[in-house]
Amino acid sequence: MFAKNQKFAVVDIETTGTSSKDGDRIMQIGAVFIQNNQIIHTFATNINPQHAIPDAVQRLTKLTPKKLKDAPTFDAVAATLKNKLTDCVFVAHNINFDLPFLNSEFERVGLAPIDVLGVDTVPLAQILLPTALGYRLVDLTKLLKIKHLAPHRADSDARATAELFLALMQKAQQLPQMTLDMLDKIPLQLPRETQQIFVTASAIVKEQRPTLPGNLRIVNGLALQRLPENASRRLKNAKYPATQTQKEKLFGSVLAYRGEQAKLMNLIYNNYTHEKAKSLVIEAPTGLGKTLGYLIPFSYLRQKQVVVAVPTKILQQQVQQTIDEQLNKIIPGTVTTTILKGKQHYLDLTRFKQSLLVKEHNYAVQFLKMRILVWLTITTTGDLDELKIGNQDTEYRQEITQVSNSDLNQFGAYDFHLRLTEKAQKANILIVNHAYLLAHAAEFTNNPYLIVDEAQKLAPQVLNSSRHIFNFEQLFKTMRVVKNILKNQTNSDLATVFANQGELWQLTNNLHQLLAKFEVDLTKLQGLLYREFVLKMGGTKQLQRQAEVSLSSQDLSIFFTKNVTTITKLNTNVTKIDQLEEQLQSKFTQQSSNDRWVISDYNRMLEFKHNWQQFKAIFCELVKIQQQVGEFSDTSLFWLGMQNKLGQLTLSCSLINTDDYFSNQLYPFFQPPLFIGATLFSSSRSQYLFDQLNLIKNNVKVKKFPTTLQYAKQAQLLIASDAPHPQNAGRFLYVDYLARQIANLVLTTNKKTLVLFNSNQELEQVTHLLQGDEQLDEYAILAHNISGSDAKILRKFKDEPKAILLGAGSFWEGIDLPLTQLELLIMTRLPFEAPDSLVVKAQNDWLIAHQRNPFFNLSLPKAILKLRQGFGRLIRSAADQGVAVILDTRILDKQYGKTMLKALPVDLPVKAVVSHDLATSAQNFFEKNKVIDHQEENDGNPTTIIN
Repeated sequence: MFAKNQKFAVVDIETTGTSSKDGDRIMQIGAVFIQNNQIIHTFATNINPQHAIPDAVQRLTKLTPKKLKDAPTFDAVAATLKNKLTDCVFVAHNINFDLPFLNSEFERVGLAPIDVLGVDTVPLAQILLPTALGYRLVDLTKLLKIKHLAPHRADSDARATAELFLALMQKAQQLPQMTLDMLDKIPLQLPRETQQIFVTASAIVKEQRPTLPGNLRIVNGLALQRLPENASRRLKNAKYPATQTQKEKLFGSVLAYRGEQAKLMNLIYNNYTHEKAKSLVIEAPTGLGKTLGYLIPFSYLRQKQVVVAVPTKILQQQVQQTIDEQLNKIIPGTVTTTILKGKQHYLDLTRFKQSLLVKEHNYAVQFLKMRILVWLTITTTGDLDELKIGNQDTEYRQEITQVSNSDLNQFGAYDFHLRLTEKAQKANILIVNHAYLLAHAAEFTNNPYLIVDEAQKLAPQVLNSSRHIFNFEQLFKTMRVVKNILKNQTNSDLATVFANQGELWQLTNNLHQLLAKFEVDLTKLQGLLYREFVLKMGGTKQLQRQAEVSLSSQDLSIFFTKNVTTITKLNTNVTKIDQLEEQLQSKFTQQSSNDRWVISDYNRMLEFKHNWQQFKAIFCELVKIQQQVGEFSDTSLFWLGMQNKLGQLTLSCSLINTDDYFSNQLYPFFQPPLFIGATLFSSSRSQYLFDQLNLIKNNVKVKKFPTTLQYAKQAQLLIASDAPHPQNAGRFLYVDYLARQIANLVLTTNKKTLVLFNSNQELEQVTHLLQGDEQLDEYAILAHNISGSDAKILRKFKDEPKAILLGAGSFWEGIDLPLTQLELLIMTRLPFEAPDSLVVKAQNDWLIAHQRNPFFNLSLPKAILKLRQGFGRLIRSAADQGVAVILDTRILDKQYGKTMLKALPVDLPVKAVVSHDLATSAQNFFEKNKVIDHQEENDGNPTTIIN
């Protein structure tokens, strides 16, 4: 525990590189000293590193050799600095970089390293601010509204870290005593003495605040937010504001009146107050304000609940934010909302409480437990997405989330899923994602209103969720792991651990026997599948040559019927094993309270549980394929694949279209839906969207609103009239062409650039060429599937002053890069799907069988929508401007190219130029449309001095 008057030194250093052992040096130091929760003095100085400073470091810190030429060397300030730090606790944002580097420098100039206690604000913030979007210093200062005038400058960083440290100590002291004690008991070694912050806070809370804060309650040994008061679903009766005057009065100073948005509102309200309301299909372009455009009229339709379905969880949060920050500030009464997700997103308090008994050695799991304990004092939803912990398939996350077959609840009304269910019943608006809507449509039994936002993404969601792959080898491998955990003739197997435990040993033995029976039946099923299909098509060599071979649904249905006995035995044994596994876990947990088990026993049981969950998930794919054969045989593709030369098979399936899907699976449970989005149509006459959504065009109301953006002034589309086609130029020459054009455009315009690809292979090859171009050394080159997760890439792209982002897939849609974050967009190829995949071939065959042209009814509409979405990344608001470049002559040469160009904004200036003139033409646009950059430049001098 730290003393009451303990002095803390919050330190930050800027260095020429990351390794003092390799000769890197300090070039700026900042230190802020804290005592009794107050900043008492500061120390800051530039340092002449007497070492080269890499260009990237100069750009980041704005510290150049010229600025540091007259600064003191480290040995000139070392003694003074060391003297100031000696009696302090050393605090840093990533202490295991700053402190060792500083000590290395002390030793280099002949001084002994400082031997001090230390605290790291990174893990401290991760625990005490568990819902933060990020834990970089810039993220945390933004969250806590701490002034941070010059990031990556030691003086500014040290001051910001000091204020962060004070805020974190205050946060710790606001936690309940029980939570602080539980944090201290978790066997985890945080960096240096960081854990002592919780010990110190516990002592202070015990002395100064013995009572529990009023917003919390202790339930079954956990500190939780109190249950909220029941919210009424009733809204004040009010007349819909139909006229401009009424809307302006309603909006007040909160919203500006927009004519096209007002027309959208009236169209929706008038349709759904008509006794014969129809489904609406509305294209509302970017900038119109579609979210409030549908929320306001539906908030006056109070007879039924409203379900808003959006594509992603992030958009769910954005709709919620719009309701909280705008809608509820203007309409009479308060609209109550609930975000709904699958049960696996929510913490199971009972299972989490049980997990606290496990004293495992996994740092990440124990650290997450600490974060959850703090999070429980602030969350009212229990939605684990609030913690941003990433992969939902991690072992521990699966262990502590809600499961469909569990009715064990030791927390009564505080159970998060129970709370969610009750809240949803009373809410005016339910906000779901497309996947949830499709999976749970039948559960909406009161025929609510339905709004499908970004409706063009609903059908692809059906196809994606219908794709299942059953991998025999993967299941065999996981099964062997499970069997070895149970019995492997070593002292570490569960049979040995439970040798003298009677019932536990018997359960282990029964599980092993059932798995052995399952293995026999699974081997038999694979052999039957092999003989039925592989041998008939020419054997293993033929399948390996083709990689994947389609199967008829009729043949597969006959196969499942012929072998129903074997498949039934497999299903039965999985059910029995699952029941025994639950009994084993329950008996094991019951005996945990008497310290019977050691850490390795807990770890072995966790390993068993995790692998069994994996086993079930793999086997479940076979069950889903069977179901698809029965329910969607006419609109599904089934195929067999060879995993390797040993003959291991995969069985896969996917819907090839949504014919009748929505008519049967979605529409019966809702009022006539509203379908809305910014890019719904590929052309004015296209039938594509209506086919995808099972809509009869004459039975719905369709409205396309004009754009409010001025593309004639804000944008320019340039098309390379002499771009080579990859098949004609050859792969290497084509990729080289792309890299040269991208580099030339970027270097000439000096604008942040997004490059969109249709091929991951081309993306990777172009990335390597750009990274090897010395002219681009000043640019951060970020690539999809190469430079990290999509979220990480986007965050870095936004932060870097000079950056090129190379993206594919999801980067064509759904990313928002306003103003100078994106001004140059390059599309390397028109976004047609690869025509040789089994799914595309099956879709084409289905269309031909139904007397439709595959190109005009599928390939072209999909490509046009993707092109529109890609172009939409560039201009998102009236304040944006930029140039789009297409390096594909087909949009000029082919007849369908005219259709694609017509789908882009009507007033968009389009210019075809030779590749040599692309960069000059782009630069001419920017010269003609110059905007003032209001960003302030910091001169690199320290903002504080020794005092």
